[in-house]
Amino acid sequence: MQALKVLVIGMGILIVLGLVLVAYGLMSRVSENGGGAEGFGVVSLGLPAGCSIAEARGHEGRLILRTQGPEARGCQQVIVVDLASGQILGRVFGYEGPAPSQ
Repeated sequence: MQALKVLVIGMGILIVLGLVLVAYGLMSRVSENGGGAEGFGVVSLGLPAGCSIAEARGHEGRLILRTQGPEARGCQQVIVVDLASGQILGRVFGYEGPAPSQ
């Protein structure tokens, strides 16, 4: 009977130790990834005064923005931004109509 008690207590300790190791492994993986996606800070689009964002879509790691406002100020644009770095990849000026479908 004494040996059975020692065996049950030993198994219980091993189960608790295993759970602690699993929790540690999960926490270390989360900390390696920074707890989620890291931001790239503030990105200035350089839009003229009076312009606004009319539409925003994500596609294959890129953000596609369509801006609106007075055409004379250059507000009719489509801007492509890389979501990983925040870098502006390109602009199309003078665009009128709906954003390109993805």
